[in-house]
Amino acid sequence: MLSVYFHNTMLPELTSALKTLGLGDKEIAVLSALLKSGAPMFASTVAKAAGLNRTTTYDILKELGEKGLVSHIEKKGALRYRAIDATLLPAYVERQRETLEETKRKLEEVIPQIKLLQVHGRSLPKVQFFEGVEGVKQAYEDTLENNKGKTLNDFTGTDAVYRKMGKEWLEYYWKKRTRLGIECTVIAPDTEWSRIMKCEDEKYVRTTKLISKNFPFDSEIDIYDNKVGIFTFSQENPIAVLIEDDTIHNTLKTFFDFIALHAH
Repeated sequence: MLSVYFHNTMLPELTSALKTLGLGDKEIAVLSALLKSGAPMFASTVAKAAGLNRTTTYDILKELGEKGLVSHIEKKGALRYRAIDATLLPAYVERQRETLEETKRKLEEVIPQIKLLQVHGRSLPKVQFFEGVEGVKQAYEDTLENNKGKTLNDFTGTDAVYRKMGKEWLEYYWKKRTRLGIECTVIAPDTEWSRIMKCEDEKYVRTTKLISKNFPFDSEIDIYDNKVGIFTFSQENPIAVLIEDDTIHNTLKTFFDFIALHAH
């Protein structure tokens, strides 16, 4: 009579509660079989009572054991399985509820951080760093290979570029830029190297504008598409930074256009 009462009255409520805790139908079937028995059972007997094959039943018994809902004993080399006492189920449910509440609290704490990361992911510029002469050369390649607008605007510290990169590599770069059809406007201090470069403007599809030599700089800023390339040659080890950002690009392009109007 007790078994019938448990099956007909308590089991539907228990099934609903266990589903709320995340147990699947097969896990509930196995646990129900053990609860109804109330005594240790062989896995094969559990499988038959739950309507499952042995392999699936073994896996589920292991999972339920890890959750603290099933224990086992070994007798004469054989394992028998038993559900926790039915009177302990409310305490189990309460522990799970507390765990879920703690998980909820932690998620609520981390949500603002996730949203901040999402905002930064949309708004922060994409930045790449390059070191050494070969690294700087690779960064220069981006101004050619990834230049969809076919336009390049440069603030160029000509003397520093010549010293660090060498005339041979510079001619390779200029020839490749010309071959790719990329027009270039350069603003540079009025030095001997800048004047030599200016004499070759027509050959390399370039317009060089000079500013007073009283404002020298040992770096280069390349402005193209929605990117800015910053190349510094003042250190022993040259460095390049590529920044992809509309706002930064547009700001520097505005400065460039203003200075170009007053250069010669």
